[in-house]
Amino acid sequence: MVIVFAALFGLAIGSFLNVVVFRTHADIPLTGRSKCLICEQPISWFDLVPVLSFFLLRGRCRRCKGAINWQYPLVEVATTLLVVLIAWQTWPDVSLLLRDVILGIFLIIIFVYDLKYGYILDRFTVPGMILAVVFNFALGIVSVESMALGAFVVGGFFALQYFVSKGKWIGGGDIRLGVMMGLILGLWPGVLALFIGYVLGAVVAVGLLVRGRTLKSAVPFGTFLTVGTVAAMLWGEKIIDWYLWYFL
Repeated sequence: MVIVFAALFGLAIGSFLNVVVFRTHADIPLTGRSKCLICEQPISWFDLVPVLSFFLLRGRCRRCKGAINWQYPLVEVATTLLVVLIAWQTWPDVSLLLRDVILGIFLIIIFVYDLKYGYILDRFTVPGMILAVVFNFALGIVSVESMALGAFVVGGFFALQYFVSKGKWIGGGDIRLGVMMGLILGLWPGVLALFIGYVLGAVVAVGLLVRGRTLKSAVPFGTFLTVGTVAAMLWGEKIIDWYLWYFL
């Protein structure tokens, strides 16, 4: 029953996250009826059912027949899978479930926005930092010392790259995302998330080169960092324990 509720909640939230991403970029208020991005006509409620409406409409607007971006169902499905996975991992610890879902929502927004537009906005990372501190402090999940060290090490790692390259390698958004990662995870899980992000980035970069594409066409790095953060948030302790058991 919990998993079913988590799936339905994930679908609804995923639909809303698409609205957040598109309207934030277009500087449109989040309130108001949804409209087709092509003909700008209001969308009926029965055409807003997550995932299902996209396939029933065959990916086309009912009115103008313009193509609907595949981002909509993909984000809805990804959000649903994440919420279900978090529920599976954390239930019956409701407090931990709430923390991971809320922070996971911010990470999904950052992932999608950076992938689509190439920017990591403060309006997403700063609230994520604040919520991470509040949740971790209130629930005792990550100590204040570990949060401070994680933010300093992970955020400082990107800050060093930024100043050495004079902003050519990474942007300021990556620094703030690094701080957010450290505050969510603490020191060693934060380092693990950083490692996972770089491994994923390297794999994608090699794949692009093999296909004859240049690194200029690479996926924005924030997407890999958010995936690494989610992985460390869900399995960080198990991965670290496994590493210590096998190699130390």
